[in-house]
Amino acid sequence: MSRDARGRRAIGRAAQIAALAASAALSAISLAAEPAANGRLVGTGAGSGTMDEALIQAYQNNPQLNSQRSATRAIDENVPTALAGYRPRVSGTASLTDQYLDQLTRTTGTTAGVPATYTQAKGSFAVQSYGLTATQTLFNGFQTATRTRQAEGQVFSAREQLRTTEQTVLLSAATAYMNLLQTAAILELQRSNVNVLEVTLRQTRDRFTAGEVTRTDVAQAESRLSGGRSQLSLAESNYVTAQAQYL
Repeated sequence: MSRDARGRRAIGRAAQIAALAASAALSAISLAAEPAANGRLVGTGAGSGTMDEALIQAYQNNPQLNSQRSATRAIDENVPTALAGYRPRVSGTASLTDQYLDQLTRTTGTTAGVPATYTQAKGSFAVQSYGLTATQTLFNGFQTATRTRQAEGQVFSAREQLRTTEQTVLLSAATAYMNLLQTAAILELQRSNVNVLEVTLRQTRDRFTAGEVTRTDVAQAESRLSGGRSQLSLAESNYVTAQAQYL
């Protein structure tokens, strides 16, 4: 067989292998990236639900967002507290006093020979008192109005901070979701690439046995397979990281 014919055959086999690799890569990307009919991710099980479900879970369960909601509710209570300055104040008092009396009185006689007399008095009595006071502020130098406006301003500020936190949390959730989808697609692509490289290596070894290629071609195929496996390990690591961030 001439050298030109052998070269044409080698080029034809290389073209077939490249077409197989491209087809496998496209299939892997479609498998990992396209949603299933029910809207969930397929392929590697990259996600536990759709984008809407991911955003709902983040909106309901994110601790930073829940903390900001609690802080906003606490600040809302400052407005009724400030408005209390316009309302009347009522105060009540009550007291109960119980007294006990035991008195002994000695009276000396004015006539000689008349003995002194002693008089003893005992008794107890209770004293009760009740009081109710109501006050209404008519003018306090606009202090109540100023406190009310200040409390309302704090409420508006807290609500805007809550909106900002919501946007940040939802953006982070969407980013984590899309990163997980991307890393899942890349992982499937690298797995398919390794499978193609393994097939290529087997074919190259068979061709080397038949005397169509040299030892250098086999070494190059082995090197490409090693590089593909290295990329697969990196893709698996990135997928695990993206999954941890998403969950």
